[in-house]
Amino acid sequence: MKEMEKAYEPSKFEDEIYQKWIDSGFFNPDNLEGEPFSVMMPPPNVTGILHLGHALENSLMDLMVRYQRMQGKKVLLLPGTDHAAVATQAKVEGLLVKEGIEHPREELGREELLSRIRTFAEDSKATILGQIRKLGTSADWSRLRYTFDDDRNRAVNEIFKRMYDDGLIYRGTRLINWSIGAQSVLSDDELEWDEKQEPFYYIRCGNFVIGTVRPETKCANSPLVVHPEGVYVKVRFTNADGETDELILSKNLFDDKEQMENVLSALQPQSEFVVIEEKMGKELEGQTFEYETYAGSRTFTVLADEVIDMEKGAGAMTISSNHSADDYDLANRRGLDETFIQKIDFSGKMTSIAGELEGETIESARKKSVQIMKDKGLIVGEDVSYVHRVPLCYRTKTVIEPMVSNQWFVDVNKKFVLKQSKLKDIKAGQEVTLKELMQTVVRSGEVNILPDRYNKTYFEWIDNLRDWCISRQIWWGHRIPVWYRGEEVYCGVEAPQGDGWTQDEDTLDTWFSSGLWTFSTLGWPDQTEDLKLFHPTNWMQMGWEILFFWMARMILMTTYAIGEIPFSNVYIHGMLRDKDGKKFSKSAGNGIDPLEMIEQYGADALRYSLVTGCTPGNDSRFYIEKVEDARNLVNKLWNLSRFMKGNIRESALTPEISQMPQAYTLADQWVIQKLQNTITQVNTLVAEYQFTLALEKLREFTWNDVADWYLEIAKRESEGEEKSEILNVILSTLLRLWHPFMPFVTEAIWQNVYGEEQIIMVAPWPKAMSTQGNEKIENQFEIVRSVITGLRNIRGEYNIPYTVDLSVSIETEEFQVLLDSQAQVIQKLLKLQSFTIAPQIDKTDTMVSFVDTGVTVYVDLAGAVDFEKEKERIQKEIDGIEPYVIAQEKKLSNESFVSNAPEAVVNQEKEKLAKAKENLKKLKEQQESFV
Repeated sequence: MKEMEKAYEPSKFEDEIYQKWIDSGFFNPDNLEGEPFSVMMPPPNVTGILHLGHALENSLMDLMVRYQRMQGKKVLLLPGTDHAAVATQAKVEGLLVKEGIEHPREELGREELLSRIRTFAEDSKATILGQIRKLGTSADWSRLRYTFDDDRNRAVNEIFKRMYDDGLIYRGTRLINWSIGAQSVLSDDELEWDEKQEPFYYIRCGNFVIGTVRPETKCANSPLVVHPEGVYVKVRFTNADGETDELILSKNLFDDKEQMENVLSALQPQSEFVVIEEKMGKELEGQTFEYETYAGSRTFTVLADEVIDMEKGAGAMTISSNHSADDYDLANRRGLDETFIQKIDFSGKMTSIAGELEGETIESARKKSVQIMKDKGLIVGEDVSYVHRVPLCYRTKTVIEPMVSNQWFVDVNKKFVLKQSKLKDIKAGQEVTLKELMQTVVRSGEVNILPDRYNKTYFEWIDNLRDWCISRQIWWGHRIPVWYRGEEVYCGVEAPQGDGWTQDEDTLDTWFSSGLWTFSTLGWPDQTEDLKLFHPTNWMQMGWEILFFWMARMILMTTYAIGEIPFSNVYIHGMLRDKDGKKFSKSAGNGIDPLEMIEQYGADALRYSLVTGCTPGNDSRFYIEKVEDARNLVNKLWNLSRFMKGNIRESALTPEISQMPQAYTLADQWVIQKLQNTITQVNTLVAEYQFTLALEKLREFTWNDVADWYLEIAKRESEGEEKSEILNVILSTLLRLWHPFMPFVTEAIWQNVYGEEQIIMVAPWPKAMSTQGNEKIENQFEIVRSVITGLRNIRGEYNIPYTVDLSVSIETEEFQVLLDSQAQVIQKLLKLQSFTIAPQIDKTDTMVSFVDTGVTVYVDLAGAVDFEKEKERIQKEIDGIEPYVIAQEKKLSNESFVSNAPEAVVNQEKEKLAKAKENLKKLKEQQESFV
């Protein structure tokens, strides 16, 4: 047999082992038998390098597929990458700007820019795939896919054509989310929301006071909207110079004296207010006024509508139908076509309607428009504490500007006939909408989302889903498969025949192609064997932040295209954060490179540290100490295996376990029983995706039960008792249970112990075998363990080294036979000079004792402890702790400290006090035992 090295060094093993896995062919399901089990790797974006989020996802995926492969299934983990249209183009354009190409699209042109992006994407793709391999991901590389390869492009064009023919894809002019940074439209679910504190301005429009956080848009003719049931007061006020003026205000606003200080803060101090009249909003409707803006004189007509929220703002507003979702909906509902005025262009500059501010950026126009209005006396007040939510581009982090534009949309509410279906509650030929498909398959349980609370989130989003804008004004991505020639429009998978056709300039939303991932990767639109065998897929994991980006899109596309669900189970994990709970980001300076972690600690340590603490739907924390701890576990598993191998005779070393070996002792019976329980528990927890709990059970058994107890006892049991078979069963089982979590080290050990021709990756998953008398064995061993633990504690409490023998007496009648049978083990483990077990023990003054169920244990300290020195030591410790306890109690009774200190600090101080009190109690109990 090849001897195991004394220490495990991951760098010596990992690359070689991974290549052996590839060469074995077992990543490819064509070389496996059994029930199909498929997982489609969420394709990482080709925008750079692997980050910790990718490492977590690959660890979870690979854990699951290795577990299923060992269950004897025909497992496919299909790898791939995503062209990530907006993100990749933005990344490359940013790099080009740094190179001195200020306007890449204008300076390079479409073909040259696409060539630059393609080169970057290919380089990035190669890097990322290499990094995924370094993690040990057991993917079938022969089936590698890319969302922008020729086959996926054909699939995209095919489904676009089908949806277009079904009337589900249309081109229309609608309000869209425009990313000035990305120079493209984004869908609603591609927005990030940020809370911002910005001034809220109260502006005079004629005699009315309106409120806005966007003063730069108040530059055009507009209706002035009031609430029909709202009460508005006309107020005459006189300033300190005796000058009078009149304003019309919402009564809610006028009655709020504190808020009125903000509303009229820009006016001179008033000596008095006089309410001239009160009117309902509907009584004001139809009045027309001239009013001054920062861009010149404009006209408004009062309009009464319930869109006004009387509890917020000024209770009156003018509208910008091209730049606000609420205003856009109001204008369409009330037929206000004249309000569709473009005030901001697609480059984020003000248009000619802004007068002298034409060409200014939004930010600049905001500042300058406020100053102009202040100079004109139009700003009557300002609330600087106003906080509101602002939409940001999820890629460029720039503010989103609502714009009216002609775009391509998917109609989610239009009825169509579903041509094919294997769905439980919707049949082929049935009329449905895309929204109904997305609702039904989750509501019926065909798609199971874990944790369950995300079902509510899913339906809140789907039930309010609006038509999906799928066109993007960028060049990198799937081109819209529509061509124009004069008034003719052609949609097809291939370009039309003949001359004079021009293809639509826009590209498709990345999520349009990613939505086809589970079935396009298996060969669709062709009816391939892979598609028949591996679809629907079994499992998908993803972070909650892309629940609607991707999961919902896959459900929409798959149910429409092939009448199937994309996957049976969706495991939602949380976001990975640093040790303080902050998001990882370059700007925060807390980024951690997973490849550096692998180089320093090994892939198994990284995988373990990512998975442990990861629970369904919850964010988890990651920090270097977790990886260090995981590396220590990897090393302990290596050392434990090395010890066990060295104590198994060669003829007993076999990976095949057909039955449990003969148990000769209580410890043998106990460890076999614990092994069976662990197999059952880990199997159940992994099957339920409770990976952290599975690791806790496995870790507890490996180090607490096997290493700390069974092996220590086995070393000291009577010579000649055969342990090889039991040790082999434990070792073989432990390696297989650990393999999905730590694949490299378990493979290295497995091949060293059982031969290089053996591969643990396809070894059968352990199965529990029934054991008789489980509860009795457990109880008996726990009695022995509690006696040993109690005696160890006494050695520790009285500082008695193991070089000093002890005399121990146990008083018990109920468990005398049991403890007699284990006396030799107890005596050897604890170095006992004499060991007596009897129903009645003669006590002496030099004995200390502890009581466990049915057992009283006495330890004679005579000769083992210098009582006078021990008294002095204990008193010295008491003298050191008592002042500390007093000081802590005083600190925690200080109301100022408790109120002002962070809660975590207060709790920490309470824990310190509780620990000190417990130590003090024990010391005083020891002190009393010497009296």
